[in-house]
Amino acid sequence: MRRSALTAALIAAPLLAGDPQVLQLRTTLRAETLRLPGDESLGLVGLSSTADFGLFYLGPGLYGAARGERGGLFTFGLEGGMRGRPFDGVPLEFDAGLFVGGGGGAAAPQGGGLMLRPHAGVALALGRFRLGAELSRVRFPSGGIDSTQAAFSVAFTTDHLWSPMGALDGSFDGSVRWEGRGFEGEALKVDPAPGIHSRGGALQAPFDLAGFAISRELRSPFFRYFAVDGAARGGSSGYAQALTGLGLRAPIAGPLGLEARLGAGLGGGGDVDTGGGFLVSGEAALTLGIGGWRASAGLGSLRATGGQLRSRTVTLRIAHRLSVPTPWKDGEALAAFTLADWRAGSGLLVYRRAQRQDGTAGAIQVMTLRADRMLAHGFYLSGEAGSATGGGAGGYSTGLAGLGWQTPAIAAQRFFLEASAGAGGGGGLRSGGGLLTSTRAGWRVELPLGLGLDATAGKVRAPRGGLDTTTYGLGLHLRFAALER
Repeated sequence: MRRSALTAALIAAPLLAGDPQVLQLRTTLRAETLRLPGDESLGLVGLSSTADFGLFYLGPGLYGAARGERGGLFTFGLEGGMRGRPFDGVPLEFDAGLFVGGGGGAAAPQGGGLMLRPHAGVALALGRFRLGAELSRVRFPSGGIDSTQAAFSVAFTTDHLWSPMGALDGSFDGSVRWEGRGFEGEALKVDPAPGIHSRGGALQAPFDLAGFAISRELRSPFFRYFAVDGAARGGSSGYAQALTGLGLRAPIAGPLGLEARLGAGLGGGGDVDTGGGFLVSGEAALTLGIGGWRASAGLGSLRATGGQLRSRTVTLRIAHRLSVPTPWKDGEALAAFTLADWRAGSGLLVYRRAQRQDGTAGAIQVMTLRADRMLAHGFYLSGEAGSATGGGAGGYSTGLAGLGWQTPAIAAQRFFLEASAGAGGGGGLRSGGGLLTSTRAGWRVELPLGLGLDATAGKVRAPRGGLDTTTYGLGLHLRFAALER
């Protein structure tokens, strides 16, 4: 017991200081081929962003179908493990980890949706880059997927500054470079070309998407972005996509400008025929910038390389820009910044009586990942993604954004209220066109080292469907502060 307590203290040691600290984030792209029942092959691609805490790492991960006939199969959750270079002078890094998440879709045999992916591998260390090979096992315990295979990975590491616990007792001892970040909310109208059919054979009807994107400015005028969207209206409830790509911005006159984006990624579900799931997209938009805000309206295209989907898109987007510091050898001294309080965590949400399309109703379990950005007077912005892990609703996923309010802390405890809306569907639930609303009340206990526990009760509704159920949830979160200006 004493050894376990000492180990926990050493792992948490980086969280004890109040000064801004360097946090290494590693972005990893993986590719593997699964064997499904009936000797069916499925190309699976994974993307994760994990934070290093000594030998340990933890962060969100996303896996999706990119080849085969299961376009629209998605899972997301938490990726964690240990990695290190045990031999001095040898550029090899060994890694052992586990992904735990929920998802499914595209009529795959995913059962309740829980996915486990243990892996072990080795990578060639090339500075901040890693080229690796792994042995992995992808298993849906309550379904029919259980496949062991080789996987290949490429990764790169970036340095960021954060302040654990939201405390700041000193200053970062080094120089920095300020980089622009964009946090974007977006709505898309997808209008399929004439003659495009769904997986079921009917003509594909137009549908609307809602989602969010994060962008990072590169050397002017270029930027890169990552966007996640889900069906919110139309007959394609359960459709979701995740795209990443490059863009450029050019001023026209005053606050007006032009923006172009080229992207690729994964998508499917909702009976939309995306083949194996690989998508490509392009867009040109007119932008209007006022202060740190930017609005844009754009026209573009979206197509599946291996499926029927070919469509025109209309996109409306609202973005907020801020600058964050990253360590930089020849940069400037860290000064004139503010601390923004954040809370990030994961939990389990139970839908007490989720109505299904076959007329039945029953409990399902949903794994959630969320982030909250504190505002003033107890208010905060919240964002949450969820995906079914139990109850026979594999493939059901949600994405919600909203506003919350919490009381001042009394004996390290708070009460809070939240209201949010977004998109969700799949798993055979009666989610209508995909629009969801959620309201919750909860109790929060703040623990040492910035940790905390949440307990909630609330309601989830699909205004255009029959889903209307009480929810109960438990979650664990970490409080910290981000430096920005």
